[in-house]
Amino acid sequence: MTRRTQIAKRMREPWLLSKLMRVAEVLILAAAVIALWSVLRPGPISLTLFMVAAQGLIIVVVALYVLVTLIRFKRRHGVSRVHFAAGETVFQQGDAGDFLYIITHGEVAVIREEPEQGPKMIAKLGPGDYFGEMALVHHAPRSATVRTMTSVDAVMIERLDFTTLYTYLPDLQRNVDEVILKRQTSS
Repeated sequence: MTRRTQIAKRMREPWLLSKLMRVAEVLILAAAVIALWSVLRPGPISLTLFMVAAQGLIIVVVALYVLVTLIRFKRRHGVSRVHFAAGETVFQQGDAGDFLYIITHGEVAVIREEPEQGPKMIAKLGPGDYFGEMALVHHAPRSATVRTMTSVDAVMIERLDFTTLYTYLPDLQRNVDEVILKRQTSS
């Protein structure tokens, strides 16, 4: 995985977006302190600091806000392709359901944590299979952990888009409901 792919993948992670917003808040606070200091104590040094540092910080903060907003918009809308390395966790049991994944290449293991029994592999899925639908249909947390067994390429569909398709395409709804019933009875 290239560095650019790793950065792009991490940018989709909510914790990183939160950290970027925190950095932006700290930078805007620093810019405000510099601006206030230059107003309260005008002089060549404070005005130069304001012109160089504060305005530069403001530009960086605006760029961070725009970047985070665009990433959040893209993350919440549409269909996108995603790649996972072997051994990577796609999501954990108990996580909020936000996407449906359709495997185009590779294999994943669906693992359920059972109290006092530990982890139990309940399914192995490959190309053409999908996962993550239960949390979206039932508006519930993830019922299992999904971990890649090999390198995996998948198509990721956001909750709202999946729900729209599920609602207006009866054949899809029937298929998904059958898969959910089969998975619930086999586990």
